[in-house]
Amino acid sequence: MAETHANCYQEIPGAEVVAVASLEDDKEAFAAAHTPDADTYDDAEHMMDEADLTAVDICSPTPTHRPFIEAAVDRGLSAFCEKPLARTAADADAIVDAVADADVTFMTGHVLRYFPEYVEAKRRIDAGEIGAPGTMTTERLSSPPRYGTNSWFGDKEQSGGVLLDMAIHDFDYLRWVVGEVDRVFARTAEWDDGHLHQHSSVVLRFEDGTVGHVEASWAYPEGSPFVTSYEFAGDEGLLEFDARDENAVRVSGGAEGRRAGQSAGGESVHEGTRTLRRVRRDRPGAGNHSRRRPTGGQNRPRGHRVERAR
Repeated sequence: MAETHANCYQEIPGAEVVAVASLEDDKEAFAAAHTPDADTYDDAEHMMDEADLTAVDICSPTPTHRPFIEAAVDRGLSAFCEKPLARTAADADAIVDAVADADVTFMTGHVLRYFPEYVEAKRRIDAGEIGAPGTMTTERLSSPPRYGTNSWFGDKEQSGGVLLDMAIHDFDYLRWVVGEVDRVFARTAEWDDGHLHQHSSVVLRFEDGTVGHVEASWAYPEGSPFVTSYEFAGDEGLLEFDARDENAVRVSGGAEGRRAGQSAGGESVHEGTRTLRRVRRDRPGAGNHSRRRPTGGQNRPRGHRVERAR
């Protein structure tokens, strides 16, 4: 994620990555490739004390989030933190308390709230186009993460496994759209062949009676494309998205009887999502739309660093 964030900062007017802190041996090569003007540090707090910073971007393993956020807040630095916010509820509560009492801006990376296909679904649901929501189903499927320092994703004590590290995107989104959850039932199949494999299914009962079903997997074969989808059904219509489809967002029925593929403003939903699929297909393996049962994992190097933006 550090690479993704660093590259995105290059597209933001007025943003500059001035320093990178990491325990990795390749931090100088990382900085040269993605943040060419940034200084490098072995210690994040030393960097916070020495570099000219206004904000901290925390892309490090989950157990380090709380101490890094608290260190930033103590120095009056705003912070963006990768999800999940913390490994435990106690750490999450401590982070909330720390940032609530400080004069800083803080955010955690629940990015589905900004993805076009998810924003469009919430807009249509809020507008009453599918009537009263009844069932909300999501998928988030991939092979086991084989990257990360000392394979920390495969250590549940550090990552929390597939539900905390990956399905949390869908939990956050569904709570944003539907509201608070009353009851939860979850089952996870798990095995280890040197890498942690997990396939989880979660049923949510929301306070308003809506039922959610979240499927999340770190158990698909190595080289499988990363797949996301949703199906949101109400008593007057249906919204569907599937990253494997060319026309990714589909609308059926609807309280207003609007033609599928047209948003409230009249623009073509299919046209916009088709463009998104073309971009995604540039990634290795993204052209494979077939469903396969989970049996393995993929190897995609990914660094875990702390970046600073000014």
